[in-house]
Amino acid sequence: MKGFKQCEKNHFYKEDLDECPYCPKGTVAEESGTVKTAILDNEDNSTKTVVFGNQKSENVDSLKKDFDPTRTIVTPSKSSEDSAKSDEVQISKRKLRGWLVTFDIEEFGTDYKIFEGRNLIGKKSTCDITVLDNEVSSEHAVILFRKDKFEISDQMSTNGTVLNGELLDSHKSNVLVDGDEIVVGKTSLLFKTAIKQ
Repeated sequence: MKGFKQCEKNHFYKEDLDECPYCPKGTVAEESGTVKTAILDNEDNSTKTVVFGNQKSENVDSLKKDFDPTRTIVTPSKSSEDSAKSDEVQISKRKLRGWLVTFDIEEFGTDYKIFEGRNLIGKKSTCDITVLDNEVSSEHAVILFRKDKFEISDQMSTNGTVLNGELLDSHKSNVLVDGDEIVVGKTSLLFKTAIKQ
């Protein structure tokens, strides 16, 4: 490649540099020419990988504050006891159960995933399905998947929710089946299920 050099570790870098910026710098093992991975006991060595074993999470958290982008830090995953005590937001995984598809937002289509449980539709960025339409309320409607059944309900939205041409009553559950058309604001959404009904 013109304008680039290749180091002994096969990294490509600009030819005007004296040495490879991607190769680690520091103590080099004489026999192999590579930097060793080390387990460090609170010593400062920013050119090495740090592996934390059974240390308390406070020690790891204090090291996170002194972030060094040239260092790789490997920490153990939290046990269920630690996660119960943790104030951090936990991301729960839910099974994919269906989709909403629209061609009103983008020419080639946009799809939204529907997961098990409650799926909030609205304009607010915290909604599960964020629809950028000026006539959609912040929290417009909810699609609920529970006990192998889909239900939709309007959440007292300003412009209402339309299911197959019929305006829904607020907070009243309506059964949703594959192929149904939902209209929120000016956006028409086609509902498709991932399970057999």
